[in-house]
Amino acid sequence: MSAIKSLLPPRISVSGVTGASGSTAALSDLYSKLPKGPAPKIQPQGFLGRYYARYIATSSPAPILHATLAIGLIGYAFNYHFHLKHHKTKKHH
Repeated sequence: MSAIKSLLPPRISVSGVTGASGSTAALSDLYSKLPKGPAPKIQPQGFLGRYYARYIATSSPAPILHATLAIGLIGYAFNYHFHLKHHKTKKHH
């Protein structure tokens, strides 16, 4: 029977009745130090955090446009570097 009692939590009472493992004063002191109210909102940090909070978390279609423009600009930069820059001297045609 005593083995089962060690598995049960102590009784906690507001009236000052002590539990099996100690006084309720320590427990009420612990709970009085905990923060009250809702947790503060975490502000996004960094470029990706702000971008996620502004566009992705709100289900905005803007990231599709941003990705399309980025791919287009990168594609044009590659095309210019590997092909178009040779045509300005007109040696190849």
